[in-house]
This record gives sequence, structure tokens and C-alpha cells, in this order.
Amino acid sequence: MSTNYKLDGDVAVITLDRPDQFNAINLSLSAGLVDAMGQAGSEARAAVITGSGRAFCAGADLGMLDETSDLGMLLDDVFHPALQAILSCSVPVVGAINGVAAGAGLGLALACDVRVMAESAFLTSAFTAIGLAPDSGTTWWLPHHIGVSRALELAFTNRRMGAEEARDLGLCTQVVPDDEVLDSAFRLAETFTDMVPDSLVTTRRLIRDAAGSSFEDAIAAEREEQARLGATPEHQEGVRAFKEKRKPDFRVASSK
Repeated sequence: MSTNYKLDGDVAVITLDRPDQFNAINLSLSAGLVDAMGQAGSEARAAVITGSGRAFCAGADLGMLDETSDLGMLLDDVFHPALQAILSCSVPVVGAINGVAAGAGLGLALACDVRVMAESAFLTSAFTAIGLAPDSGTTWWLPHHIGVSRALELAFTNRRMGAEEARDLGLCTQVVPDDEVLDSAFRLAETFTDMVPDSLVTTRRLIRDAAGSSFEDAIAAEREEQARLGATPEHQEGVRAFKEKRKPDFRVASSK
């Protein structure tokens, strides 16, 4: 596999590991990422995704393409499974964007729940430069994050968006020196580990679904999930801790 997995305490660190190819996505990397996200969901309480070498992910491995390639099937077989593995992971996911995130790599970065970027890192769409339209979820993420007009400008021009601009637009939460990006992302992920993964992942789903639904549908979904979460031991522990003016211990509550 072209993906490395390491469990450090309660945080799974997942590294895209094709540095000589700038971690470009091929079938092996996609399959490794799918496996790693599943493993993180089963044994960690948060996950970090980063890239080895100088890139986060440079997008598709163009070596997979020739004149007979069916790009629709390639999306189904290679790119969509990797995206869905991040989106459906049962723990929160932090992206440690250590270098360029381009094309489908931009899609992987935006699929993470939150992102920390290295000072030298940048985002770029890149698709129209080779006569394609954006894929890997970027046509959904970009307008939801930054609006239609700016999304069109980025997709048309393929310009590099630096880390500071990305932070100003809300595409990342922190910009840190290059040699601190993984540590900073790890510390952010650690702040989630004392929380309730189900609560965080449910919040992820409600917010993302609400972006494409009516207000009435959004509050109906909120009601359904609150009714479910309200019956959990973790919620009961949270209420007790609030009343007793102490920090909740959700880990103990989860074990009951």
C-alpha cells in the first residue's frame, strides 16, 4: 500500500506515502487510505491525514491515463472510495496540509473536517489546465466554503491559493511553520479525543447535509439526532459533569 498508518495514543496518523510522485493518487494509495480510515474509525478517537515529502497530494497519477481511459469509471474505482472513506470516518479528521493540494488532492484536503496548513503549502484546482472540469468533490466544497464567484475564479485560473489566503477564506483554521504542521494538526486532533466521537461525527453530517437542504429538513434532522444522542451514557455524563462543575469523562461513560 502507498499509505502509512500509525496509532499514537488515541490519534491515528495516516500518511499518503508516494513522495517521489508528490503523493499522486493511484489505486494503491486509494485502497490504502480506505483501509486506514476504517482502522482509525475502529481504534482511534481522532485521525490526522498528511503527506510524505514536499506535497500533501498532487492529485491524480496521470500515469494511469491513456486515450482509452474511462474517467467516469476511474472516479468510481479510485477517487470516490477515498473521499467517502474520509467523509464517513467514525472519528473526526484533521488535515495536515504540508505542501501542495492540487486537483483531486484538493478534494481530499477539503473532505477533512478541519485543516492546518504549512506556511509554504498551497491549494490549486488544476483541472481545466488539462481540459477537464473539477471533480473529487471540489465543485461542491469550493462554493460552499467560499462562494460561487470565487470558486469559479479559482477553477478557471488554476492559480495557487497560499496558506494565508486559505485561512482568511476559512479553508483552514491555522497556518504554521512548515516543520510544525504535523505536530499542530496532531495537537488539534488530540483536543477532540476527550470528546464524544459520535457527537462530533453527527455534527459533521448535520452541518454538511444542511448546506443542501431546507431549514425545515435541517431542524427535523437535528431533532432526530438529538433524540438519539440524548439517550446515550455520554450525554448523561456531560449533564452530570456540568451540574457538578467538573470536566466530563466521556471515556468512562462510553465503557458502560
